Amino acid sequence: MKKREEGGLGLPSATPARIRLGVVLVLLSATGFAAKGILAKMAYREGVDPATVLDLRMLSVLPAYLAGIAWFGRARPESRPGPGRADFWKIVLLGLLGFDFSAALDFEGLFRIGASLERLVLFLYPTFVVFLSALIGRRRVGLREILATLLAYAGLAVMMAGGSLSGPGEREGVFLVIGSGLFYALYLVGVERIVRRVDPLYLTSIVMVAATLALLFQSLLSGSFHPARADTRALLLIAAMGLFSTALPTFFMTMGIAAIGASRAALLSFFGPVITLLMAWGLLGERMTLRSGIGALLILGGVGLVALGGRREEVRKSG
Repeated sequence: MKKREEGGLGLPSATPARIRLGVVLVLLSATGFAAKGILAKMAYREGVDPATVLDLRMLSVLPAYLAGIAWFGRARPESRPGPGRADFWKIVLLGLLGFDFSAALDFEGLFRIGASLERLVLFLYPTFVVFLSALIGRRRVGLREILATLLAYAGLAVMMAGGSLSGPGEREGVFLVIGSGLFYALYLVGVERIVRRVDPLYLTSIVMVAATLALLFQSLLSGSFHPARADTRALLLIAAMGLFSTALPTFFMTMGIAAIGASRAALLSFFGPVITLLMAWGLLGERMTLRSGIGALLILGGVGLVALGGRREEVRKSG
């Protein structure tokens, strides 16, 4: 009988223990990412602009990722050598896509719309993951996935129709977050392929350092970095965002993808928007209308069906 290949954590790729570990890591990651919008909106209320919030967030965790490069680079097993030149530049590009371009668009969009709407719109990214994975792998997308995607986009249309968005600023915010989701999907698909060859924690550290340096360079060049505007409360909020909604979730998500794959991770991330909706209601006072509630259910249902379809395809291929 053929021996199973080992994954990024050195565990057999299909053992129940590995799957359980991956599930827990992705759920923890989804919870941390869910709190990001809440903390960012609270920092905005302190008078800090999106670019500064994003830059301070990334700076607050830069030491952790630099330490990660040193630690995981030294501790990686012989079976998982460091990335070659080609993989290294792919990893840097992924960092720019997933945590530079994507993050910048997301924070600008979040400045214009509510945290609950931002999380629901960003949650469309699994539809991008499934179709991008199909495009790269030349896999035929099933009718179920197409209909489920249309259902999710119908939910977004319901939320945007009938004057639900008060002005062009909010509509622009929605489109910015959609762009963020597309870049994040590109990151996830790329990571799933490279993480088979490179230790996931080492990869994440390189990705985040590259993204942080790029963001700081862009902000300094454009003059959009204003740390003096952040008071003590804002700094504490941003530091909490850096630890609980950036550093830990990114490590957990990468490890989770290595354990269970991008499509399964996308399905489990279903948990995140629900947590965001509850926190936005409890901490920010955001209320959901009947129209918005229907749209949210359509998005959650459609994305859940899309991600479930992607997961079944993975199971079929591995079976």
